Amino acid sequence: MNKTYIDALIFDLDGVITQTRSTHKKAWEELFNQFFESLEGQDPVGPEDYSRYIDGKPRYEGVKSFLASRDISLPFGKLDDPPGNETICALGNKKNDLFNKIVKEEGVEIYQDVVKKISQWRKEGYKTAIVSSSKNCKMIIEKAGIDQLFDVRVDGKVSEERGLQGKPNPDIFVEAALELKACPTKSVVFEDAISGVQAGAGGFFGLVVGVARFGNEEELLDHGADMAIKDFEGFSLTDDGIQSFFQSSKPMVFEEDGRFFDEVAGKTPAFFLDYDGTLTPIVQRPEDAVISDEMKDTLRRLAARNTVAVVTGRDLDDVKNFIQLEDIIYSGSHGFVISGPDDLYKEHEKAGEIVELLDQVEKELHKLFADKAEGVQIDRKRYAIAIHYRNARESAVPYVFEVADKMLDQFDGLKRGEGKMVLELKPDIDWHKGKAVLWIMEALGLDQKEDVIPVFIGDDVTDEDAFRALQGKGIGILVENRGQKTAAKYSLKDVYQVRRLFEVFLDQ
Repeated sequence: MNKTYIDALIFDLDGVITQTRSTHKKAWEELFNQFFESLEGQDPVGPEDYSRYIDGKPRYEGVKSFLASRDISLPFGKLDDPPGNETICALGNKKNDLFNKIVKEEGVEIYQDVVKKISQWRKEGYKTAIVSSSKNCKMIIEKAGIDQLFDVRVDGKVSEERGLQGKPNPDIFVEAALELKACPTKSVVFEDAISGVQAGAGGFFGLVVGVARFGNEEELLDHGADMAIKDFEGFSLTDDGIQSFFQSSKPMVFEEDGRFFDEVAGKTPAFFLDYDGTLTPIVQRPEDAVISDEMKDTLRRLAARNTVAVVTGRDLDDVKNFIQLEDIIYSGSHGFVISGPDDLYKEHEKAGEIVELLDQVEKELHKLFADKAEGVQIDRKRYAIAIHYRNARESAVPYVFEVADKMLDQFDGLKRGEGKMVLELKPDIDWHKGKAVLWIMEALGLDQKEDVIPVFIGDDVTDEDAFRALQGKGIGILVENRGQKTAAKYSLKDVYQVRRLFEVFLDQ
């Protein structure tokens, strides 16, 4: 294998390598249940409290977070406060005593599946690091006899000495990568905690693997993990799916050299954005692609400062209903209709002919697919018809392509487009997302402003028209680049990084 795709492997301790997660949980529960005995009206620690408020965080942050969830306020105190109940530090130090007592009595158990893998990967030449919010990390890995498996250790004590922030801030992961002389975008993070996968995503690591030993796959995926595994059996760094995360054919926007930000320095970006796969993750059914509140709020703030246009294959009304922001320009059906503030409007001059043709095609499609391709979804748009086969049986996919080709033969004036698990039948007219972007730039007079640079962000084949149209005029950014050929100049890993890019500009 060409290991240049992956620079380093960075592992969390508790719940990934050692079974001290249950030990920590036991100590925390004992701490707070003892604390609550002196208070009235407080319920015992619940089954979800540990993972929600404490897991993965530095000790004092865990105390503070959990107390806040119960509306309890204590002074922070001093780091050397004796164990007790009077301050956050006192409680944290008491927890440490309880934890060490349990470890001394019960020992440290390790997960053999990951130890076996790490040993194998080190023989293959991979650099490894252990990270932990715990100040007991060194003691634990030495007691478990696995300290020799790691080239670098960044734990609670190291964080305190160097002023590193705890999870979900990515400091400790980035510090580990730097010590290994590795690039985060070429490194893998293994984490079992929500705060940990958030930190891995926030540090722009090439792959964040959620280790869901306790059945929390969905939780980890929802908070930043690129994938989730229950254990390390069968997990291989050489799998094509794993390697694809590191095979971007274009420079990443968040590469350490910062070349993208150098290119836009001193300019005002005008953002043109696809919807599915760019502003919201790809989902099984198109109607379920609801934009998150966080992304929507970020777009709202961005549109107050910059030109923002959503250029999508969806119908105009469809995308407007999803986003519901007035200051944004909307371009639906790959640019065949455009609407925006201050009476900005364009509809293709052949709109009537297109609609009449597609009405006929739609009727024929329903006949051909009736009871013959379960899971195939016909999505009629005003200026195109999408045939989604994401939920169809694999055996039905050739029939989808056969039907599409039949429509091209039967009806003049159509062409076929392809996307992620979707075929589109659309008018064979020289108009596309790229031409829509250029029309908007001209209509707003932005093409005459030297300080304005158009930036198109998209994830699909249909976005290539926009990437090509902006070559020499602006910048194309491909989301989820897996080594495919593209006219885009840069790439972003996922929807999370798209929103992070917007926040960088908002912070300037």
